[in-house]
Amino acid sequence: MKTLLSLVASAALLTAPAAFAQATATNYPTKSVKIIVPFAPGGPTDHIARLLAEKLGARLGQSFFVENKLGAGGVVGADAALRSEPDGHTLLVASVSYAVNPALMKMTFDPIKDAEPVVNLMIGTTVFVANAKAPFNTLPEMIAYAKANPDKLSYGTQGMGSVTHVATEAFLADQKIKIAHIPYKGIGPALTALAAGEVELSLPDLGASQPLIAAGKVKVLAIAGNKRVTQLPQIPSAPEVGIKMVSSGSWQGMFAPRGTPKAIVDKLNHEVNEILKSKEVVDILTARFAVPVGGTSAEFAAQVRNDIQRYGEVVRSANIKAE
Repeated sequence: MKTLLSLVASAALLTAPAAFAQATATNYPTKSVKIIVPFAPGGPTDHIARLLAEKLGARLGQSFFVENKLGAGGVVGADAALRSEPDGHTLLVASVSYAVNPALMKMTFDPIKDAEPVVNLMIGTTVFVANAKAPFNTLPEMIAYAKANPDKLSYGTQGMGSVTHVATEAFLADQKIKIAHIPYKGIGPALTALAAGEVELSLPDLGASQPLIAAGKVKVLAIAGNKRVTQLPQIPSAPEVGIKMVSSGSWQGMFAPRGTPKAIVDKLNHEVNEILKSKEVVDILTARFAVPVGGTSAEFAAQVRNDIQRYGEVVRSANIKAE
């Protein structure tokens, strides 16, 4: 009898944590939820975070609000979020810079060990654009020209060590070509320089470059992603013209502090996936030149790990330094 009672007691102890976690997820959230955005208001990371805060609040019956916490290219805000109580009431929405920063600067946290990736939210559309008078009109033509004319081309970015800089260097390494990097103080000045012919190429966000594209001051060589976009249906994606893109693009993703109960992470993942499927949200993101992603937490975690490794290799190989 004592043995039987001991077995029953042991079984109860083993199942108690799972039952508690499930109960916690069922009641979650029990208070307001803060979403930390490590960048200034108005950008794509801030926009998707505020959109999700509104929709999650309506679905889960508690207030979700955004706090912008700037500094060190996103590191300060990420550190604050990931050091919070792991109960699901403080979350982080970060950009792909989360995966680039570890290779550029000394981190105050481990981006893999200290975080629970929740879900990939969206990927922004980036485009290969050239000066209108450049002697090529497609991405393969540009690559062929660069190989035949070494040291004749240059590309502009919003700064040394920026995501655009690292992503372009990743592309150049894959294609085994060399193009000079010219850093500017922001993507606006870089695109102005492109239109003026100071540089021949850039890899900006479609939203930032759309006015110059519409005015005919720059031309689009290809979409730097796996699909064409609604706004430029005539422009092929890089894979369509035989160029494999190894970079996963300018994603925005949600994270929770390490130790957040899996049941809460799963609940957030489910709710966000449902939000990202809604026609209203798809239309909002499409209008801002972004594509909703979603998927499982495991898929996003694998992507983050792969991007940290990939961008780290590029930064070290190209000897890229943060400004």
